[in-house]
Amino acid sequence: MTLTLSFYGKTTVSIEISFVSQVTDLAEFEALLLEYYTDVLQIARTAGLPELAPEDMAHSSMEHLADMLPPHGRLALARSQDGELVGCGTLRRIRPNAVEMKRMYVSPAARGNGLGQILFQMRMDEARKMGCRFVYADTAKGNRPMLSMYERGGFHYIERYPENANPVEFEPYLVYLQYDLEPENPDNVAP
Repeated sequence: MTLTLSFYGKTTVSIEISFVSQVTDLAEFEALLLEYYTDVLQIARTAGLPELAPEDMAHSSMEHLADMLPPHGRLALARSQDGELVGCGTLRRIRPNAVEMKRMYVSPAARGNGLGQILFQMRMDEARKMGCRFVYADTAKGNRPMLSMYERGGFHYIERYPENANPVEFEPYLVYLQYDLEPENPDNVAP
């Protein structure tokens, strides 16, 4: 999908967003994950989460890249018109009828144009296409931009779900959410 977006009403650019079946430039994707973890861990620290190294977290995500790609997951990548990787978002299947939203990030240079909302909605639509009934998510307490997006999107707050990818020791610092989807094809939904 190619979109034309305006940055703060001034600059207009084209952004290409697509779900990928492989990551062709691993170093580029790891660099984007490092940006993501640097950003999100700073927010998490304000919620009280012990200090973690963004480099270690990005490396760990790369070791689990297969969980983000088909057939188990989905990875959406957003590229600027000059080919720069400016955003991402993943789905990780946690049950036959459920996915977990992870790793949503828009680089600072690409913020302010609705790209995050588009990545959010594309993943919701993809979860429906995957036959899911439930979408789960977590974020750091106090991460107002993400919490607002989930709230606007109709998610509700829940207790920690069993398949959450984060260590149980992080529970005091995180918020857990769930959305109940109407599947695209209700006859293909696993119980």
